[in-house]
Amino acid sequence: MPREVPELDAEPASIREYAADLLAASTQVDELGSFVAGDARIADWTGLGATAYHDAIRPTGRRADAMSLALRGVARRVDQHAAALQSLLDRRAALSDERGQLVATIGGLRDRVAGATADEAPAIQAACDDCAARVAAYEVDLDRWITDLMAEEEAIQEAFSRVLTLDQVERAYGGSADPADAALDSMPGPSASSRDVNSWWDALTRDQQLAIIAASPGAIGNRDGIPPWARDAANTVSLDRDLADWGNLEDQGLLSDDERQWLDNARAAQDAVATIERGIDPQTLDGVASQLYLYDPTAFDGDGAVAVAAGDLATAHDLAVTVPGFGTDAQSAPYQADRALDLYEATRSVDGTGGVATMFWIGYDAPDDLPWEAERWDGAGVVSEDLAPAGGDRLADLLDGLRDSRDGDPAHLTAIGHSYGSTTTGHAAHDEGIPVDDLVFVGSPGVGGETDDVGDTGIDPDHVWAGSNSRDPIADLGNHGWLHLESALGGPGLGDDPAEDDFGANRFQAESTSRPDFLDVGEHSRYFDHGSESLYNLSQIVSGNYDAVLTAGPVTDPWYAGPQDPEWDRDPTDRDTLDGQ
Repeated sequence: MPREVPELDAEPASIREYAADLLAASTQVDELGSFVAGDARIADWTGLGATAYHDAIRPTGRRADAMSLALRGVARRVDQHAAALQSLLDRRAALSDERGQLVATIGGLRDRVAGATADEAPAIQAACDDCAARVAAYEVDLDRWITDLMAEEEAIQEAFSRVLTLDQVERAYGGSADPADAALDSMPGPSASSRDVNSWWDALTRDQQLAIIAASPGAIGNRDGIPPWARDAANTVSLDRDLADWGNLEDQGLLSDDERQWLDNARAAQDAVATIERGIDPQTLDGVASQLYLYDPTAFDGDGAVAVAAGDLATAHDLAVTVPGFGTDAQSAPYQADRALDLYEATRSVDGTGGVATMFWIGYDAPDDLPWEAERWDGAGVVSEDLAPAGGDRLADLLDGLRDSRDGDPAHLTAIGHSYGSTTTGHAAHDEGIPVDDLVFVGSPGVGGETDDVGDTGIDPDHVWAGSNSRDPIADLGNHGWLHLESALGGPGLGDDPAEDDFGANRFQAESTSRPDFLDVGEHSRYFDHGSESLYNLSQIVSGNYDAVLTAGPVTDPWYAGPQDPEWDRDPTDRDTLDGQ
């Protein structure tokens, strides 16, 4: 009988988390070295005391730099260890399957031999010879697997043993140049295009790229043009560092009010990543990978900025970016992650072959209040367009960066603006021009005052879409008819209603089967619900399956009556958005 495969108890995911913790620690220690070399030095202090002080802190800076490099090296080796163990686990599973088949084959051969006739002997002998050859090959593969496992265990132990003491760290890394320094010196300035940033990144060595991620994650984590894998790695380092730093201050009771808000934002980003990773791909039944594409917990006066993707933004064939609206800040990231995951799952149900990635983007300063919660409806940006142009500019940069970071391998890219996010997305299209294949507005209170019809978006009219629930009062705020009284008279409209006939978008069905008989603000938040008409149609658009989109008649505004919505009296239907799960 072939030997059994030894057990291997390993959790590569936990090991990767440990590697991330080591990398975050490396960043913290690196910051100490930078502090000693920079702010800790007092340039205008001279004399014997100054000399003694600077001589005293110099070894601290040198040791910090060396320890940072050592931690970084071990973190990389631990991450490689996780990958090696995953490969060993996969090989073990294959070996176990082969052994099971061999055992069954041997049992079958014994049964054949027991009842065989002389005429059957040659065939049985040939089968036995084939089985023996398979067993021999299996034994060779098993020995190789055991050898590789032992070698990997010895290698990871050696990686740690080389840096167990400060003396070892000093001998190995003391005075060594950080490969991140020269690379950062050549980094394009803040006004450089995402294409130039991508070219700079591609020209770096792998060691330089990984060094920057560890030493200066903030330099690239939110920089358009940097590939998604690197942004995710850098932002994960920053997130882990912030959770550790501010969590430690919290434990000591030393958090300031601002730091409390930043910590809450960091924890929300962590929860958003976990929300994505709890998802199940309806095609493969595997877990869903996440990418932390944007992370800045202090942005917008503490409201924070965060974007997390479900799927791989660098390789997905179908890629969608959702832009949320009223009341959105970093602490709403888990809720937005749940929507992005729903869209991912629904689109994967439609597109079972090409890769899919869906990302929520909280990367602009959205209005803090819903219209009925606002103290005033004016220049504070509550229900005016004031915040949308700046948001549109940021969104355009994001979309350009996604295109440029894929190195000539463009995805089918869809931008989906919801609520005030549709106003922001409308401004991005009209004011900046955006490189998308499909432009979608859902629950829109208006797409910007200067965007009168689909021709003003710069997108092919066949690929401009609008989803409007007939019971959604927010989607009823936009301009109707040619007078545009909703915004002209100081009302809450934010431009034209993209679901109206004069605008010219392709309206799709977006009714809720549980809708009431009257306008209900709750309908405004149901566009991404599983089983809904809206999510079904969004998934068809994102996957490019246009023939399957269920269209709806546009809103009309005849001179003799108010806006007329043909969807008001139609009976909505449940749609299967999780086929295969």
